[in-house]
Amino acid sequence: MRQANRYPSVDHLHRAAKKRLPKFSYDYVDGGTGPEVGKNLNRSAIEAIKMAPRYVVERKPINMKTELFGRSYDKPFGIAPMGLASLQWPNAELHFARAGKAANIPVTLSTACTVDIEQFAAAAGDNAWYQLYPPKDEEVNDDLIKRAQDSGCKALMVTVDVPARGWRPRDMYNGLAVPPRISAATIWNAAMRPHWSLATLASGLPHFKTLGRYAPDKSMRGMADFVSDQLGRPTSIDRLKRIRDKWKGDLIIKGVMHPDDAVAAVDLGYNGILVSNHGGRQLDAAPSSIEVLPEIVDVVGDRATVMIDSGFSNGLDIMKALALGADFVFCGRAFMWGLGAMGPGGPGHVADMLTNELELQMVQLGVSDIAELDRSWISGDVREWPRN
Repeated sequence: MRQANRYPSVDHLHRAAKKRLPKFSYDYVDGGTGPEVGKNLNRSAIEAIKMAPRYVVERKPINMKTELFGRSYDKPFGIAPMGLASLQWPNAELHFARAGKAANIPVTLSTACTVDIEQFAAAAGDNAWYQLYPPKDEEVNDDLIKRAQDSGCKALMVTVDVPARGWRPRDMYNGLAVPPRISAATIWNAAMRPHWSLATLASGLPHFKTLGRYAPDKSMRGMADFVSDQLGRPTSIDRLKRIRDKWKGDLIIKGVMHPDDAVAAVDLGYNGILVSNHGGRQLDAAPSSIEVLPEIVDVVGDRATVMIDSGFSNGLDIMKALALGADFVFCGRAFMWGLGAMGPGGPGHVADMLTNELELQMVQLGVSDIAELDRSWISGDVREWPRN
């Protein structure tokens, strides 16, 4: 069976990944914070949006090329940063990097990654971006920025929506750790997933290569403890200013959910805004990203590039965000499920699938160029969307 038919949607990949991954690995990606109201709201809010098709229109060749920060990309979506990605498959971030380069879309490396920045940037080429969780140690912070810059990363994405670690019951119950703690439950879960286990054993247990190199104790446990101590803290305005001074390029603030934050970030010199509730993994009472997008677009105007993530898993989802004013959409779990279900070829399959879905939905809607999308394509008043 052709892969496109075997895995014709992210939902199919999701189900397959659940069967192939150990429980602690699957739950880490699938889970949210608390009772997971926020994670589920991301999907229900996107699905509640309706778009009115126009059939009596002049048809032109489909164009989905997008310009971000003066660079041209072939699609209006990219690969979001995802920590601990190698719990899904060995060297996951390198597979994301190669898929991003092949599809000519931006691909972003998380600070909580399991490969080196330099490895990732070499694999992704001009499509490499870097996401910074500002560490407690300013010298480490500055060196990470320098390494990303020296490696050729085209944009820096500063995440501010993890002022404290999320309360994630699934991970707590599973005793999730990197490297995975060896327990009877871990052994049993791994044994039930031999394909994953053999690949992981052949590659070696994942650990924090980029940030872990700064740890005084270079054992896997020592590096993991160091990372835990450095991350999961509030980011001060002074630190945001310092990052702006250090990074000589396009700078995005990730985790914006309120118009005031968007305005403040632009005033600090950040020229990109990523609207995100961290995939429902931090504050369970937060609204969905798509709900707050229009207001943030309105207050920022033309002062910054506005992007969005959290809950986007098909071409129609992407079109809805673009119509509501987003310049670009990042997808995270969709690419993780591709990796978990298919291994190294999964991220490329997801990129192709989203491209094909997007093209088809543009034809269905009557849109020839994504630049045509605006709120006139949205059916109904956004203020009347269901909120649960």
